[in-house]
Amino acid sequence: MRAPRRIQRRANMSAVLRYCLGGPQTLADIAAGTGITRPAAESVVADLSELGWLTETAVTPQTPRPGRPATYVGLSPDAGHVLSLDIGAHHVTAMAADLAGTVLVRSRRELAEDLSADARLKASTELARKTLSRAGGGPLWTCTVASPGVVHDGRVAYFGGYGMPGWQGIELDEAVRVALGSRVRSAGDCTLGARGESWKGAAAGVDDVVFILAGSRTGAASVINGRVHEGLHGAAGLIGELPQLRWRELEDETFADSLYDGASPRREQLFASARRGEAQALSALDEYADVLATGTAAMVLAVAPQVVVVGGAFSAQADLFLPRFTRRLGELCPFPPQVAASRLGDDAVVMGGLRLALDDILDGIDSIVREADYFPSTSPASLWQ
Repeated sequence: MRAPRRIQRRANMSAVLRYCLGGPQTLADIAAGTGITRPAAESVVADLSELGWLTETAVTPQTPRPGRPATYVGLSPDAGHVLSLDIGAHHVTAMAADLAGTVLVRSRRELAEDLSADARLKASTELARKTLSRAGGGPLWTCTVASPGVVHDGRVAYFGGYGMPGWQGIELDEAVRVALGSRVRSAGDCTLGARGESWKGAAAGVDDVVFILAGSRTGAASVINGRVHEGLHGAAGLIGELPQLRWRELEDETFADSLYDGASPRREQLFASARRGEAQALSALDEYADVLATGTAAMVLAVAPQVVVVGGAFSAQADLFLPRFTRRLGELCPFPPQVAASRLGDDAVVMGGLRLALDDILDGIDSIVREADYFPSTSPASLWQ
């Protein structure tokens, strides 16, 4: 049965807006790309322009066409932006982007591991405001906040790492909302790292991804059907709590104690020694790869992803351990996925936050299309009343 015209109209507006988020388009391109008629495309573009979403933009075609130059329309520079905050034990990173996902500003500030929760939040929201002041005009639609540990219903429900005193139990959504006056969505940093890599990183365009955080902390998360999988209480991927997997030994720097008479060096030292070809360090990194692969296999066997991305600070050293890691994973899993090192590095988490914020807006528009009798303008209040 054909949908009522008013619903079909809103659906067409949503389709055209999504299409134009990919870059400036001609009316002919819009009609062909969305499957609507040229007159309908003209009418929808006029409506979206009146609501503040689209505007005419100057574009020089790569291949000039004879006749009158085509008119291009694209996302209005005043449509607004999104913000992503990655709050960790040693840093906070802020990144702002327009609604097409183009990064506008990136800022970072180093933090002390023993900084109090209140001081950490204050430093983070100060950096957020400074970043927003450089992002240009238009409203802030959504701010996402990444935190180590398990984040559920806007609260840090579990924090099993080191440092960050007073962080467990903090109401992230409420604290950042009050500071910035915007809608806030929070999630675990590992979860957002998975989303960042599946959007712009080593698994770009892949629907099912497992992300392994290999840094001072070790963690795992997954993207399923193109969306982050949080699970019950946001705790999906918390496999490092299982002692048999020995991931705690990676964080405690004890995984190679048998090779160093109970006094393993820090991993940074191991990587440096392995670069020099020292046999003991190379053996220690073999152990590191085996332990990391065992936990990763647990995720792979449960989720069956297309790609495993190894991220975090130590992904920059992946050439030293990824071949053995990949081989060991293949021994443990009947159907091993492709394995790749992160392409985003430290920015995987904050990029994933941007994608979560953009998805938040698009999900809100989809809800309006289905349930309301209007299409929202570029005022966030028109989307989340």
